[in-house]
Amino acid sequence: MVREREDSLYDLLIQHARVVDGTGNPAFNGDVGIVGQRIVALGADLPVEAQRVIDAQGQVVAPGFIDAHTHDDLVMLRKSTLPPKVCQGVTTLVTGNCGFGMAPMVPAHMEAMKTYSAAILGKDDLPWEWPTLGSFLKTMSTTPLGQNVCTLLAHGPLRVAVLGFAKRAATEQEIQAQEALVAEAMQAGAAGMSLGLAYIPGAYTPTAELVRLAQVVGRYGGVLASHMRGEGDTCLSSINEMLNIAEQANVAVHISHLKITGRKNWGTVQKALDLIAEARARGLDVTIDVYPYSASSTTITQLLPSWVQEGGTLAMLERLKDPAIRQQVRQNYAEGIEGWENAIAANGWDRFYISSVQQEQFKALEGLNIAQVGEALGLSPADALFHLVLEEQGQVSVILFNMDERDVDQVVQAPFAMLGSDGLPILSGRPHPRLYGTFPRFFQRYVRELGSIGLEQAVYKATAFPASRFALKDRGVLAVDKVADLVIFDPATISDRATYDKPQVYPEGITAVIVAGQPVVLNGQLQEALPGLLLRPSAR
Repeated sequence: MVREREDSLYDLLIQHARVVDGTGNPAFNGDVGIVGQRIVALGADLPVEAQRVIDAQGQVVAPGFIDAHTHDDLVMLRKSTLPPKVCQGVTTLVTGNCGFGMAPMVPAHMEAMKTYSAAILGKDDLPWEWPTLGSFLKTMSTTPLGQNVCTLLAHGPLRVAVLGFAKRAATEQEIQAQEALVAEAMQAGAAGMSLGLAYIPGAYTPTAELVRLAQVVGRYGGVLASHMRGEGDTCLSSINEMLNIAEQANVAVHISHLKITGRKNWGTVQKALDLIAEARARGLDVTIDVYPYSASSTTITQLLPSWVQEGGTLAMLERLKDPAIRQQVRQNYAEGIEGWENAIAANGWDRFYISSVQQEQFKALEGLNIAQVGEALGLSPADALFHLVLEEQGQVSVILFNMDERDVDQVVQAPFAMLGSDGLPILSGRPHPRLYGTFPRFFQRYVRELGSIGLEQAVYKATAFPASRFALKDRGVLAVDKVADLVIFDPATISDRATYDKPQVYPEGITAVIVAGQPVVLNGQLQEALPGLLLRPSAR
C-alpha cells in the first residue's frame, strides 16, 4: 500500500518491513526513512511523516540486487533501462564481461567488432566512437539510466585496438600500448578488466601477456574477471592459470560463471571448488559468480574451432564458404583438436538450441536444437550449423544444455560465490530464462525449496558481497547514510516464471524496486523514473 502527503520528514518511508541488511546479520522488523538518495533513518516505529509511504506488510526489504555478470553495455547506453533485470530486483549491473565491450575502439576494426559482438551485446546501427574506455564512460555518465552501471574494461576490444585479430603474442611495444590503455581505463573509473579466454582474441593471448596487463589492474586495486579458457575437460588447468595470474600479478581474480561442462565431467565440480578454496586459504583474493541454471548461452560461433575464427568475423565467413574448410571442421568435431574443448562431442548436437536469429526466414528455427534444425533444412547437423553461421553472419545466439544441476547447486552454495545472470540482452526469439529470472530463482530454489542457504546469507550473496568485490562503497548494504537502492519482496512467493519454452515472462513476489530513493518498480509495475548512475569504484 502506498500513501502520499505534502508535509514530510522523509521523502519516502517504508513501514512494517522485515529488514535484511545485506551483511548476513539476522533480519529485524523495522521502518526505513529516505531523504533524497540516501537512507537517513532505520528502526522501529519511525514517525509517519513522509511524502510517500510504502507499507511493506511484513515483506523483506533488502539492498537492491547487484548482478555481478552482465552483457548489458549496449542496451543500457541505447535504451537506458533493461526491464527484465529491474523487475527481478536488480539495481546495479556490472558490464563489460567475458572480454566483450564497446571500448577502446579504433575505426579500422569497429565494424568487425560490432558484428562479432552482436550475438552477445546486441545489434547496433550507430558508430562506436570511443578510442578509450574513459571516453565511453563519459558518454555513459551523461546517459539517463534506470539502473546503476559499473563497468569493466573488456580485453577483447583492448587487444584488437592494438593488434587487430592477429593470432600471435604481442610484441613488447604492443604490450606497452595495451598497458597504457589499461591504466587509462582504471584511472577513468573501470572496476577492473574482464577476459574472454574462450573467445578470440583472448584465446590467442599467452598467460605472460595477461600477467603484464593484470599487474596494471592490480596496481589500481581493480579486479581481473575471467571467462576462462575452458570449462569442461580443461576446467582445472584453466583455474590454475587464473590462480597463477593472481599470484604473479598481485591482482584480485574473479572467475566468471564457474561451471563444469560435458557429460563425462559432471560430478567433478568439487575439485574446482577445492582448488579455489585452497588458493583463498593461502591468501589469494579469488571469488566466483554463478547463475542457477544447468544450461549456458553464447554465440553460435563458439561451436567452431578457434582456428576458423582467426582474423574476425569476415575472415571466418570467407573460410566457411570453402568446402575443404567445412570438411576440416567436420573432422575436428569427429576427432577433436588438442587443447580445444569440443562442445559438440562432449554434449551432442541435440543439446544445443537456437535462441535467437536476425532474419525472419529463420525465425521458425528458434527453440529447435541443431539436430532438429538439420532435419528442418534437409542438412546434417554440421552443415546446418555452417548454413546458419553463413546466412546470419555469425549473429545467432544459442543455448547449451551442458551442465548437471547437482554441480550447479554446489557452486551456488560455495561461500565465495555471488550471483551473476550472464543473461544476453537479446529481447527477441527465445533468450535464456536467466535474463528474466536469475535472482527470483535463486531465492526460490535455494532459500525456500532446498533450504540450503539462509535468507540473510542469500541476500548477502546478491548484495554486499558483489558490492565489496567491485568496490561499490555506498551500495549493497541497508544502513543509515547508504544510498537507498532497495528491493521489497515476499520470500514466501518470490519465484521465476521464465522457462526455456516461454522465457520472456516476469517473476512473481517482487513488490517494489528503488534506485537512489526513487521507485523504479512499484506494485510490480515498471515506473518511468531514471535515477540510475554510472558507478566508479571507491578507493581501495
